[in-house]
Amino acid sequence: MDSYQQIGLLKIQSAQDRSHAVAEEVERVKNRLYTSPGCNRVLEFVGKAAEEIHALLDSEKPLAVSGLLDPAEFEVRLQRIIKIIPVLHRLIGFVEGSDVHRSPGQLIQPLRRYAQSIIPSSDIVVSSKPELNYSIQEIAASLRKLFSDSPLKSTCDLLPQLLFVINLPAVESEQILIHSILSHELGHALYDEKQLADTLLPQIRFRDDLVGSLVKSVSENNKKQLEPPEELWFREQATQQVTERITSWIKELSADAIGIRLFGPCLFFAATNLLSSLSHFDHSSRTHPPTRLRLKLMLMMLKQLYDVDQWAAPLQDHVRPWEEVSGGVIQVRAAFDQITIESINTDEVLQLVISTSALAVSDRNCYSSERFTSDVAALPPLILKLIPPGELGPLGNEVAVDLVSIINAGWYVHLCHFGDFQRHLHAGTTGTHFGTASKLRELVLKGLEISETRTSWKEARLDSQQRKN
Repeated sequence: MDSYQQIGLLKIQSAQDRSHAVAEEVERVKNRLYTSPGCNRVLEFVGKAAEEIHALLDSEKPLAVSGLLDPAEFEVRLQRIIKIIPVLHRLIGFVEGSDVHRSPGQLIQPLRRYAQSIIPSSDIVVSSKPELNYSIQEIAASLRKLFSDSPLKSTCDLLPQLLFVINLPAVESEQILIHSILSHELGHALYDEKQLADTLLPQIRFRDDLVGSLVKSVSENNKKQLEPPEELWFREQATQQVTERITSWIKELSADAIGIRLFGPCLFFAATNLLSSLSHFDHSSRTHPPTRLRLKLMLMMLKQLYDVDQWAAPLQDHVRPWEEVSGGVIQVRAAFDQITIESINTDEVLQLVISTSALAVSDRNCYSSERFTSDVAALPPLILKLIPPGELGPLGNEVAVDLVSIINAGWYVHLCHFGDFQRHLHAGTTGTHFGTASKLRELVLKGLEISETRTSWKEARLDSQQRKN
């Protein structure tokens, strides 16, 4: 047996050891209690793939020593299988942090139900991660593409059409009101699914004149005048940098706009709490626009979709300073960011984003001004009496309150009746702001749990009746 054949067998054995380790890890973690059935679907997929990889590698051993393929050909053939193993490790990592001890279990199942109501072919995995960040990633398409040229292609039949991995901050996993930000993340999913970029981006005027001015300024300030080839190269680089920013910033703004349509005012309230504490109002990056611009767009939307001028005084008092701040001049440092700001920070472009976001959300899924008015009339009185706002209606005919209504009601109490809520609590829990806020979160989470229980019971009863018929 020559050296290449020995190394080929060693590669197979090493890969089998790793696939076996993956299968063992799946067996270990699948016995945990997870907050979403989507986690079990991922683990089933990973376990099946690991088993098939192990079997496929076994079938490659005779070929490794047959001499029918030269070393380079066999390496390519083997790599088609081995390259999948690191992906399986990553998928298990997605599931880590999704068990009930690390994720807000009362939120996940209602969120899964909600996500499937707006994107019927989807499933979600929600995981708590150490970073102070929310994110969403669709992984089913990437997995199908990766597996398409491998013998494991049929394994992807276990996946839903769309599988979203949603990450939220582990330290703040119980901060249910802040999790309104997840509507922005769902906005990303809808932006991609509805292909809104194809509608929006062609309508945005690229400020080529500003790029030209930047090139001229750099050339004049350079000790040596830029030669025509250098000037052309710099113009191309500047155009690419600005185009990338416009594409990314419009996507972020659109996700905010879609999130407002989905979750209503609570997204704005969560954004003012989260975004203002993470960075300077005018901080921007290649992927994210300044917070000041994002708040400006959300406020424009709220005023168009809701009777903000008729809101309770404490809500208006909360909105007013943000309106003043968001209307200020955005001062960014990077020249590329400034050109991007000049290109999209106009009422025309922001209104285009707002109107286009309607293409991603049906009227049925849009959280309307009427619903907000009804919710803040019906649900906060329950919370103030320390009753979880999970169901409404007469005894025996109760109906579940949906996820969005419960969270908006929680924000309403937090902003308008925090002191009243504090006075209704037991004396031992009212000493601090944090203690009171914690009790409010507990009631909101319990409301979500009751809502999901009632909805699940109704579905089970209807299913039972249908089977009898």
